[in-house]
Amino acid sequence: MNQAISAVDKVSAARRRRALHLGIALCCASSSAFASGFALLEQSSSRLGTAFAGTAAAADDASTIFYNPAGLAKLEGTQLLVVASGILISSEFNNSGSQAALGQQLGNEGGDAGDWNAVPALYFALPLNEQFTFGFGVNAPFGLKLDYDNAWMGRFQALKSEIKTYNFNPSLSWRVNDQLSFGVGANYQRIQAELTNSLNYTAVVAQALQARAAAGQIPAAQVPALIAANQGLQGTTGVRGDDAAWGFDVGMLYEFSPDTRFGLSYRSSLDYTVEGSVQFSPPTATNAVGAAIITALSAPGQQLASGPAQVDIELPDSAIASLYHRMGKVELLADVAWTGWSSIQELRIVRDNGTVLSVTPERWEDTWRYAVGATYQLSDAWKLRGGVAYDETNVPDSTRTARLPDSDRTWVALGAQWNPGGSFLVDVGYAHLFADDGALNQNDGNAQARGLLLGEQQSDIDIISAQLSYKF
Repeated sequence: MNQAISAVDKVSAARRRRALHLGIALCCASSSAFASGFALLEQSSSRLGTAFAGTAAAADDASTIFYNPAGLAKLEGTQLLVVASGILISSEFNNSGSQAALGQQLGNEGGDAGDWNAVPALYFALPLNEQFTFGFGVNAPFGLKLDYDNAWMGRFQALKSEIKTYNFNPSLSWRVNDQLSFGVGANYQRIQAELTNSLNYTAVVAQALQARAAAGQIPAAQVPALIAANQGLQGTTGVRGDDAAWGFDVGMLYEFSPDTRFGLSYRSSLDYTVEGSVQFSPPTATNAVGAAIITALSAPGQQLASGPAQVDIELPDSAIASLYHRMGKVELLADVAWTGWSSIQELRIVRDNGTVLSVTPERWEDTWRYAVGATYQLSDAWKLRGGVAYDETNVPDSTRTARLPDSDRTWVALGAQWNPGGSFLVDVGYAHLFADDGALNQNDGNAQARGLLLGEQQSDIDIISAQLSYKF
C-alpha cells in the first residue's frame, strides 16, 4: 500500500490533468446553463393578459418601452408604471431507467425543482414635444431558478441553477407624421449566475488509478480494491460570476388608421464575459490512496483547485412583428416573434490563465413564437383581456439537460384593467403554460462520473402579474 501511495505522489501535474480529462464535473460543463426558458417576456401585466399578443403594436401604456420604443409616440401625458410579476415553475423528473454514477447510490427523483421567481419592472414616459417622447425602463429580461434535492439521481449533472439580470433601458421615440413613428433605446444589462452540482470524487479517484496502472506506476491488480475502498466519495462544485454588457433596441409603428396599426421591433444580442470563480468542496477520504489523490488534485494550480473562471456567452437578439385592430369595443391583437438562440452553440469554461476547463456542446436553434389575443371594453371602468400563444423551445432533444429541461409550450392567458377614474389604472394578468414533457437521456459525456439520467421532465408554469399606472 505504501508503494502505491508513493507512486501516486510522484505523478506529474500534467499527467494528472490528462488522466482526469473525463472525470472533472464542473457545473457549467455538465449542463445547459442557458436556455429559452430564462428569456422573460413578463415585463407587463397588460400584455400578459393577451398572452403577449400585439406587444409591438398595442402601445397603450409605458411598458411599450420594452416591446417597441416607437410606441411611446402614442402615449398621452407623463406616465409612471410599476409592474410586479411572479412566475411559479413546477418541474419534476420521472425516472425510467436511470443509472447510478460509479461508486454512488442512485438517489431519488429530485422532487419539484421549481419555485416562485419574482420579475419586477418600472417604466417612465415623458413627452418632450409633439414629435419626441422620452422613456426609461428598468426590467429583468432574463432569469431562472431551479433547485433539486441534494440526494437526487441527477445531482452530478445539476443541483442549483440561478440566473438574474437587471436591465436599464433609456428610449426615445420620434413621431414623423400622423402615421409613422420610430423609436430607439439603449440597454445596459447586468447578469449574475450561480450553477452548482455534486462532484463524484469516487470516479475522480478511479480514473486517476486506472491511468497510473496503465502507465505502470501501480500494479493493476490493486486498482479494483482501491476503487472499492473509495466508494461513496462525493463533494460539490459551483460556478458563480457576473458581468455587464451594452445593447440596443429599435422599433417602428405604422398607423393605417386610428383603428389599425402595425408594429415592428428588434432587440440586439448582448456579448458577455461572465467572470467569477469555480469552487470545489472535496470530501474527506478515509483511504490513504484516495485521500492522497484528492489532496494532490485540489492543490493550487491543479484541475480540482478553486479559483477564477469565466465563460463567454452571446445572449440572443430578437424581433417582433405585431398587428392591432379595433372594432368598436373589441381590440384584436397578433404577434409573431423570433429569437436568435443559434448564437449559443457551445459553452467554453476557462480559467483566468486561459486553461480550458470544459467545452459543452449546445447546438441551440432559433425559435418562433405565435400569439393572438383580444380585449373587450366591458364598461368605462373595466376592460377584459384574453389570449393564447405557442412558444417553441430552442433546445434539441440531444442536448436537453436537467439544468433547464426546456420544451415547447402553449400559453392560455386572462387579464383585466380597472379604471377607477382620475389618474390611476390598475392591470392584472394570469397565464398558465402547458409544457410538453421533455425526454432526458443524458450522461453529460461521462456516465461513470455523472451517471445516466433517463426519463421525462414534466413542467408547468403559472404567471401572475399586477401593475399600477399613474398619469401626471
